[in-house]
Amino acid sequence: MRPFFFTYKSINITWFMTFAIILASISYVIAGILAKEYEEDKNKIEDIFMILLIVVFIGARLIYAIINIQSYKGNIFSIFKISHYNLSLLGGIIFGLLALLLLSKKYKVEFNKLFRIFVVPFYFSMAVGIWVLMFDRLLFSSTHLNNIPTSIISASLLFLMGMILELVLSKKFNNKYISSVILVVVMFLYYMI
Repeated sequence: MRPFFFTYKSINITWFMTFAIILASISYVIAGILAKEYEEDKNKIEDIFMILLIVVFIGARLIYAIINIQSYKGNIFSIFKISHYNLSLLGGIIFGLLALLLLSKKYKVEFNKLFRIFVVPFYFSMAVGIWVLMFDRLLFSSTHLNNIPTSIISASLLFLMGMILELVLSKKFNNKYISSVILVVVMFLYYMI
């Protein structure tokens, strides 16, 4: 498979970037829909989404750079050379949760409500976004999925199951910890695949 979705002269758009833009757009819409369902101001949730998107990206890059600091000893400025090969999923999640905590205070929205609104688009994006590995073999070989195509199906189904559990159980039990437990279990199982 070609590593680029679109190429024209010196313009190259990767499959990762294509998936990222499409999934961020769909996630934005999902967050808006969930805002109405949780009786929150849609504009406020959309603002939080955009801030969260930027913070998660920065956090994913920062944690990757910290974990792999030995790669940057010779040239510290190469830390600023960002690509989709040098981002940390866990870094994005950690920074996303911290950002949600701060944004919940700033926008005066309960943290658990914000978490439930944004965890569903996360699961959806991961369930679909994991398929980018089928188009980018270099990215696939650099993941923990051991270059086994069936692991992509497993990971995608795992994130879909997390989304379904979140949508069903969080309303049924209305326990403030249920969403956190689901996320921890899904991420644990993801890294076990």
